[in-house]
Amino acid sequence: MNSIRRSKTWQISAVISDILREDERYVKNVETLLRSDHTLPFIARYRKEMTGDMSTEKLYKIKEQVNRLDNLSKKIEKSITDIEKLGSLTPQLSQAISSCTSTAMLEQVTAAYKPDKKKSKAEQAKNAGLGSVAEQLINGYQIDFKSLVGTHANLKSVKNVVEGTKDILIDIVRTNKFVLEWCERVSKAKDNFIECSMSKSKQESDDKKDKFDQYFDFKRNTGSLKHFQVMAINRGEKLKALSVKINIANHAENVIKRECMKVLSKVCDNNLRNETVNDACSRLIFPMVCRRIRSSLTEGAVESSIDVFADNLKHLLLTRPVKGISIMALDPGYKHGCKVAVLDKQGNVLKTEVVYLQLSGSVTKKASRFRNQDEAKLQKLQAELGFKTIAIGNGTACRETETTIARMIKEKMLREGTKYTVVDERGASVYSVTPLAQQELPNLDTNLQSAVSLGRRVLEPLSEYVKIEPQHLGVGQYQHDIAQKKLSTRLEDTVSEAVSFTGLDINTCSLHMLQKIAGLTKARAQAILDTRSSIGHFHNREQIKSIKGIGPKSYEQCIGFLRIYPDQLTGSSNDKNGNEEAGAAVKGKTGKRKLTSSSTGTKSKLQKLDVSFLDQTSVHPESYHIARTLLREQGLRQEEIGSEAFVAAMKQLKPGDITEECDEGTKHCILTALSQRTDTDYRDQFARPIFKSNVLCAESLTVGTELEGRVSNVTHFGAFVDVGLERDGLIHISKMNRMTVCLGNRVKVRVEKKDHKGIGLYLLEILG
Repeated sequence: MNSIRRSKTWQISAVISDILREDERYVKNVETLLRSDHTLPFIARYRKEMTGDMSTEKLYKIKEQVNRLDNLSKKIEKSITDIEKLGSLTPQLSQAISSCTSTAMLEQVTAAYKPDKKKSKAEQAKNAGLGSVAEQLINGYQIDFKSLVGTHANLKSVKNVVEGTKDILIDIVRTNKFVLEWCERVSKAKDNFIECSMSKSKQESDDKKDKFDQYFDFKRNTGSLKHFQVMAINRGEKLKALSVKINIANHAENVIKRECMKVLSKVCDNNLRNETVNDACSRLIFPMVCRRIRSSLTEGAVESSIDVFADNLKHLLLTRPVKGISIMALDPGYKHGCKVAVLDKQGNVLKTEVVYLQLSGSVTKKASRFRNQDEAKLQKLQAELGFKTIAIGNGTACRETETTIARMIKEKMLREGTKYTVVDERGASVYSVTPLAQQELPNLDTNLQSAVSLGRRVLEPLSEYVKIEPQHLGVGQYQHDIAQKKLSTRLEDTVSEAVSFTGLDINTCSLHMLQKIAGLTKARAQAILDTRSSIGHFHNREQIKSIKGIGPKSYEQCIGFLRIYPDQLTGSSNDKNGNEEAGAAVKGKTGKRKLTSSSTGTKSKLQKLDVSFLDQTSVHPESYHIARTLLREQGLRQEEIGSEAFVAAMKQLKPGDITEECDEGTKHCILTALSQRTDTDYRDQFARPIFKSNVLCAESLTVGTELEGRVSNVTHFGAFVDVGLERDGLIHISKMNRMTVCLGNRVKVRVEKKDHKGIGLYLLEILG
């Protein structure tokens, strides 16, 4: 007799490996690391050997599956306990429950055994004493049903006995482990069909036109169904515009029936066996599979939508900053004018203004006079503050403002060399009403704060975008059809990855950035800043260990992403009382920080401060002894880290040159970190804004015209490109020319179609 199991029958790593098609060894390692409170950025950078060099995207998938299966394990144990209390638990049922690898599957198995649910027909039949009868039938015994009539109040006829017995057999069939496994396989097969038609309520309405009209007569096999189509169909059904039906492939139905027959293979009565299987399949099993197919399609589409959103957000956050320039930011508007903010190289506000550059409707002489006056204000601002870069928000009145600025450049009303870029202003208005905005810009009107935010998005995009809840940045599709908690968790991980991999100077970073570093929370970040305030500067990473709230695990996870630059300590080193020590640290022609020969006592000063030159790199302190041994053996000095000669020497080395015992992932990490200049920016590999001096006219655009633009959004069905027109053009997925683009990419495209619906583009080249 089978024993009753009280927990899952599967291994988490094995299930995840099967779902994600990843090596189970690496999946198990990642699971172990996650259970030891390791963060994804730390695992991705410093545990490459254990993960097979998995990307953060893959690591997140594993993390999500671990959390899902942990929750499922608890539900399995609770279900078994609850059903046992009802007195309905059998070895077969416990095995079926323990074998469930999804919540949907578990709910199907336990649906009839909810504590507050009316007893199922099978339960009622068992109470009538027919449980042993069904058991005997399954084991090949023949039963005289007539002899059972009258043995219970509910068994008044042979029909009652037969129907009750059949109900128990149906329950046994539908909860059979192998039947459930086949149902799960069929639900994931690609040859099932989905059919959509106009809903009954839509047919009865007067207005037959609808944005879902392409699905009013729609049939597609589930294998060729696109994720965006699934989301659109779900939304159409929710809005009662569509009726949706799932059809299981005929051969799949036959496979399930055959598996059901195996469960009842010893039942002597062929008619009873066939009726039981047909009834079980048509009434319970096939509808269950259809629901599972639908939920599986939705799960895949939601996952894909979150992936698109996260990838778009990642590329938005990691937009390459434009350093070393002052900038004028324009937040366009009609009635309330165009808000202007001029910022210096560090993003500090130099001056703000409101001007009226364009007017809606006819332009009167009076309006024209005011327009000219306000254009003169911009000229005066440029003459006074010297900027040559202009950022224009892409919201209301953007194209009119862009046209005006382009005309002023052409007519030489602005200085030669002046260029502009169009900035995505999503979330800028949200930022302007946050407490952080009031703290940073206390004396500015909220509209002017939005303009400041736009300018800073060009100078230091990561720092500016991190101030805004990622959901408000809106770089995705079907955002509101996705579970917000799930989306928020993924996006927060994406933000942490972007900030951590970029790295922060711990002596200059802000709270809103520091709290996003892997391993830190707002409270821990605040503790670090409070300590920095009290001591002036951190001299080495070791000092972080002594801060209250920063335990060994937090330190391990965050410290590799925090930098301390020795030249800042010699240039302006405050003691605990706030006294400054003057030093001489300058930048060389290459832009790299270096010590001048005229700085007396610099080396001894750094030694006195107990500075480690490795603290300015991404080498983790756990590997410092390996890095130091390597440098000593190669005759290189730590003080020269980041210099051209040092970088050139490091690039000649191979993992085999590291003699200290460590894994290949650690060797690669050390060599990569030491082969970079200290001013190298992780974001240099990502796209930068496009700067222009003229504007494209829609009327002059013809099919075949080649254009350059920036990818403004990526979806399942293609990518939208800002080519300088009022509406972005679309590169359909079929026009991608076998290339993959990311948000922010600069691309070369050809106009394929132009009509009232928009502009269709063909991708020719990815420029950067």
